[in-house]
Amino acid sequence: MSVFVELPLDVAGESEPLIARILAPQKRDEATGWVCRFEVGAPFDYSLDVHGESSMQALALALKGLSSVLYGSSLYEEGRLGHHGVFGAYLGLPASSAIQDVAPYPF
Repeated sequence: MSVFVELPLDVAGESEPLIARILAPQKRDEATGWVCRFEVGAPFDYSLDVHGESSMQALALALKGLSSVLYGSSLYEEGRLGHHGVFGAYLGLPASSAIQDVAPYPF
């Protein structure tokens, strides 16, 4: 899978950015539907394959999953995760409505 979108985020006290990315959706070979992977670099080192009936659904679900991982993290809760030097606020992607009480700009 190739990188579809990428977002560098600031981590307080770290010189290197945390890289969050969503890979391009791909048609599944072994079954019907599509798969879209999202990845979050160090210090998370986390990835997840998200499945959908269409490429659009897989992509939307991957964005919601990525959003939940970032806004639901202890780094965000502690105000140590940021975007363009602003910490504990909008990270440059909408927040899933599941975490609306914690993060701004819900889906």
